Amino acid sequence: MDKRNEYSKKAIREALIRLSRVKPYTEISVRELCREAKVSRSTFYNNYRLFNDVVVEMSEAYMEKLRGRRLTREFFDSLKDEGDELRLLLESGVFGREFSMYLREIIEEEISARYQREPEDISVNVTTLYHAFGIFGALQNLVAVQGTPEIKDEVFRRGMDTLMEIIGNFTDPPENR
Repeated sequence: MDKRNEYSKKAIREALIRLSRVKPYTEISVRELCREAKVSRSTFYNNYRLFNDVVVEMSEAYMEKLRGRRLTREFFDSLKDEGDELRLLLESGVFGREFSMYLREIIEEEISARYQREPEDISVNVTTLYHAFGIFGALQNLVAVQGTPEIKDEVFRRGMDTLMEIIGNFTDPPENR
């Protein structure tokens, strides 16, 4: 890909994040996105076939940044630092399944290791799904909080404290609780 295409795609992605701060993802048009990104519609369609392809590309890149990371406070704090992008991805519906399955993989490894059970064990499978989708739902709610930056930071901090406690409870072996 040449530098012009890279620049255009970056401008489009950044413009989509900016626009999503003021209006829902589903209400943003290609025309509006191009105006905000300062690119022509033909430039947009030279880089993307559909509007949704922008979010798919962003989702794939975001997942690449997350791969190999553990469920630590630093992991969740990094999500907060990229809150506008994460909120957009969650709102779009493109990102949720892949992110939930990634959370499931991490949790499955933790629970299997801590309880010395095979990942195929039905109790491990049910437990990991339950916790992965619960964490995902909590993150959706935390990222969607409205208000001043101070209120958002406080809600996120408290939510993360609670999530870290929950994660500790299901990953620590019973004898350590």
